[in-house]
Amino acid sequence: MKKLMAFVSIILTLFSCKSVHYTPKSYTESQIIVGSSGGVSGMIRQYCLLDNGQLFMSKGVDDEWKAMRKLKKSTTRDVFEKAGELGLERLNFKHPGNMTYYLIIKQPPRFNEIKWGESGISVPDSIKVFHHYLMTIFQP
Repeated sequence: MKKLMAFVSIILTLFSCKSVHYTPKSYTESQIIVGSSGGVSGMIRQYCLLDNGQLFMSKGVDDEWKAMRKLKKSTTRDVFEKAGELGLERLNFKHPGNMTYYLIIKQPPRFNEIKWGESGISVPDSIKVFHHYLMTIFQP
């Protein structure tokens, strides 16, 4: 009987453990935010990937993040490695337009925001391709 009670106690303890879930506002490690804003409607649509794989989406101007899903570790690692290869944490490119696209890299204590959309000024193709890749894998 004692063995059964000990076994039940261990099982209950294991099932009561929860994995920790963060939000982009509370997370203090690396994250990548990708999105677009502006146009006729002024709509904002953005996605945030935490380096633990959690993915969030925000629409509108209220800046409320909705949890979407968790990406595979390999996909998350690939995204952050590609951002590092592109040097996004150091790229100085801020040319917003009526319709603005952006990438935000947070690697505390560093923070960098890349914006483009201004008429007549082109973002490097590698950045545009990376933005499109992120929007493709993040969208439901």
